[in-house]
Amino acid sequence: MEDVINLATALHGHLSPGVVLGIRMGQIGLEKLGLPKGDKRLFAVVETTLCLADGVQASTGCTAGHDSLHIQDFGKLAICLVRSDTKKGVRLTLKQESLPLNVNDWVMRKRKFTHHEEQEINREMLSLDESFFKIEEVTVEPFSEFSEAGIVQCSICGELVVEDKTVKAKGKTLCRSCSGAGYYTPCNPRLV
Repeated sequence: MEDVINLATALHGHLSPGVVLGIRMGQIGLEKLGLPKGDKRLFAVVETTLCLADGVQASTGCTAGHDSLHIQDFGKLAICLVRSDTKKGVRLTLKQESLPLNVNDWVMRKRKFTHHEEQEINREMLSLDESFFKIEEVTVEPFSEFSEAGIVQCSICGELVVEDKTVKAKGKTLCRSCSGAGYYTPCNPRLV
């Protein structure tokens, strides 16, 4: 357990209650699926952009770099752990009515907590067993599979891109950014 906590702390920068909750949810999910940490058949979906994902990553071995950790921001303290070979998994959320008082206050954002109080909440969260969670069996389609497509050059920017991630337009092969679907806007656009 100490190695998971140390990894989570290194990933996140400090050990917050959200990270600890992610650790605990990941551990319980692994137990329910009968898979060890780092199993190649495992992928995780975290339903918030906040701290939870770092705890899930540390406890399960799922990572964005292996395309086995995905964030679907529904604003919920919830995760799914899924076997890619069967598409069956478990989704975990907290049962609010059964939580210790300090943990419930943290979950509901009732007030700011001191560092000492957060450490106590962390200890309480690490001791939560599965009875504190709603655990439901789910099926989930994997988000992607490894592409063996070739690498091509964008006709506009010249950057290299995996071929099956390109857009064909007017006989040209474009990256998504040059096709207008980019997530950013260049400060100094190229002249075409």
